[in-house]
Amino acid sequence: MEKKTIGKFIAALRKANGMTQRELGEMLFVSDKTVSRWECDECTPELSLIPSIAEIFGITTDELLRGKRRSAPCVSEQDAAHSARGDRQFKLMLDSTCRRYNNLTLISIGITVFGFICALVADLGFSRGLIAFCLSAIFCVASEICQICFARNARICLDNDDAYADKINDTNNCIVKSALKVTLMNILVLAFCLPTAVLINGASFGLIFPSWLLFGSIFSVAAFILSYVIYVAFIHGALCKRGTFTVSESVEAVVKRNRKSLLKTLAIALLIALALGVILFLLDMVGFEPFVWVRRYENPDDFKRAVERDYKNWLIEGYSYVNEKGETAVQIPSDHKVTEGRIRNADGKVICEYYYNPDLYYSIRFSNDSFDKMPVTVITKDARANAQDIFYTLQGLLVILIVVDFIASFTIHLIKIHKKDKKYFKG
Repeated sequence: MEKKTIGKFIAALRKANGMTQRELGEMLFVSDKTVSRWECDECTPELSLIPSIAEIFGITTDELLRGKRRSAPCVSEQDAAHSARGDRQFKLMLDSTCRRYNNLTLISIGITVFGFICALVADLGFSRGLIAFCLSAIFCVASEICQICFARNARICLDNDDAYADKINDTNNCIVKSALKVTLMNILVLAFCLPTAVLINGASFGLIFPSWLLFGSIFSVAAFILSYVIYVAFIHGALCKRGTFTVSESVEAVVKRNRKSLLKTLAIALLIALALGVILFLLDMVGFEPFVWVRRYENPDDFKRAVERDYKNWLIEGYSYVNEKGETAVQIPSDHKVTEGRIRNADGKVICEYYYNPDLYYSIRFSNDSFDKMPVTVITKDARANAQDIFYTLQGLLVILIVVDFIASFTIHLIKIHKKDKKYFKG
């Protein structure tokens, strides 16, 4: 049907029902000028208004789009022509609605991108990590609100027995999918900016770009997996139940099967993560002390050789060590506070004299059970530092294993359902 047919048909129906253009406009929440433009063939009503107009005049949307009531069950050549023109008109209006919605979606995406650029400038340019996250959060929330409004206005509500119900449902599904994609984008952007708020102390500091890129990527992957799990487990079913998202029975059966597979995979991943978490907790309780290499000397000669060897290897200008004759080789400055130690034999003769070097040893413990104070246990600063490195490395590996556990489980789940879906739909 040509554009003017719908306009003339609306005008005829309005006059037959004794309505003015203003009254019709008030019922549709548009101005009387808009109604006048419809009737003068300057434009057509928005597709979302077609069901409301048909309901007001007590006709079907198919009759409104064709510009003619169905008077007989038989289909003449003229009725077939009207039907073809009505289908073309409906397609044009549907394309116009989708094009308008896609353009508005670009506005939502632009808001998110602008917020992310502001976050980059705030953190990298002014070292204000917390402000960067707040800016990204504000713009992401604004983008999400706009997208929800655009999607609600673009969705078309038609009866299931309408001739165009299938096409309308497909269009509504595309609108919902597009809105969900924008929502996922906002979540990922927020997750990427989250390290600027949680990994720094205070509002006057920021993250350097390599650290932000690393932790932001990790946070984004975790947010993507969590969003997918929540969507498959809860949101998809809720959307289908409310009629917001329409799928066929076969597709719904596939979704339910995938949901069960996801929950099973998630349960296994959680058990593995729980076991790794228990190991991590026990490791934290034990600390790094068991990893410290403690030197133990059973007799004064071994301790003497170790002291002289270490002092020769780690000698710092201004400190001193005692040579084999008991002579001080290097004088200790008066402003250095060091501990002097002497080890004597059973006759009271000094067999070993040393100065405690705080840059070398973390602790030296002598036994009080014997006269020569043997055995001696020594912990060097290098040994303590190496133990701390081993401890933190093990902690980091356990955390990485937990992350890899979830990523690997999620990847295996996606590969598995992809193969099953491909086989199912082929069959």
